[in-house]
Amino acid sequence: MNKKVKVAVVGCGVSPECVSSHAREVVLHADVLAGGKRLLDFFPEFKGRKIAIKSGVLEVISELKRLSADKRVAILASGDPLFHGIGAKLGTHFKAAEFEIIPNVSAMQYLFSRLKMSWHDASLFTVHGGKKAPYRNILNSNKAVIYCDDKITASKLSAKLLEKFPSCKNRKAVIAENLGMKEEKFFKGNLRSLSHKKCGSLSILLILPTEGLVDSCLALGLDDSEFLHENRMITHSEVRAVVISKLRIGPGTMWDIGAASGSVGIEAASLCPDLNVIAVESDAERFAQLQKNIEGFSLPNVKPVHAGALKSIAGLPKARAIFIGGGGKDVRQITENAFKKLLPGGRLVVTAVLLETKAALTKCLKRNFVEAVSISISRSSALGSSRLMKSENSVDIFVYQK
Repeated sequence: MNKKVKVAVVGCGVSPECVSSHAREVVLHADVLAGGKRLLDFFPEFKGRKIAIKSGVLEVISELKRLSADKRVAILASGDPLFHGIGAKLGTHFKAAEFEIIPNVSAMQYLFSRLKMSWHDASLFTVHGGKKAPYRNILNSNKAVIYCDDKITASKLSAKLLEKFPSCKNRKAVIAENLGMKEEKFFKGNLRSLSHKKCGSLSILLILPTEGLVDSCLALGLDDSEFLHENRMITHSEVRAVVISKLRIGPGTMWDIGAASGSVGIEAASLCPDLNVIAVESDAERFAQLQKNIEGFSLPNVKPVHAGALKSIAGLPKARAIFIGGGGKDVRQITENAFKKLLPGGRLVVTAVLLETKAALTKCLKRNFVEAVSISISRSSALGSSRLMKSENSVDIFVYQK
């Protein structure tokens, strides 16, 4: 550790054997050593002050920053410090020149090495610290690695996946527990069998590739039945599919204004994990349904906001995509105000059923108007022993681009 560097974050891998001679030298030359109790035990020969990190990592970092003014500080991280670790958090407390990061093998890499399996095509998730597990995205991955904790162990997560998608019961998977320790264990089987296993807090669930159709499928235009909604207050699946295609979603921020059930925002967030959706709904009952739908899909990238559209717009961050599914008599003002917060190149899409709404939308943002698309849906309906096509109200989709 040179004189300018005040703090070293040391990756410890999964066992003491993973710690390099350089990393051990950095630790032993430190005045203060911080980390979880298990990691502190990796260095019994350390003679300086030890600080056990149990919870409240940010508070500990603040204390370590104070100590680093005249002391050399080393922070221990399990696995690799920058893989769901403490390393990324230091950037907000220290200048880049004030700390160094010593990398190591992550538990995920160690797991794949033990299974002698490549991991370049694996999707990575974590439920640490109460983070949500996006069930559909997990099952839609070729391989999925999920870091679990004491609240949601790997076996509990297996059970939850079965509850949400019973058809995935035969999906092959592995539970790895206590990697790198004497108590290291591997359980192999399908999700149904693994859901009955008992495992502790240091567990990882690995979902393996499948040849059969036992996943949740990647659907554009999910069935309306997937969402709680009232009085048909939902953007129906076929319309939703077109709306999402017109929004041109991608990494960044999206608004779902007048979200109601939240079907558009939720499906967009499910399709694009790097898209952060803000769903705004003013009606209390519909907002409660929106919250339940977000919880049901277990999406960490959808945030519900209980507020009116016009009042909320000023406080929302700029967005790459904005959907307005409800605006009533204020739809033109809402559309024009929202457009001001749209990023250059971004898309704003509004749906309209009422003639008054359509008339208002034809008058606004004329320079940025891209197109209007009218969708008419007819569904088969039983009539005695026969079936006929029953038409629904047509929906017009107005598309604007900055």
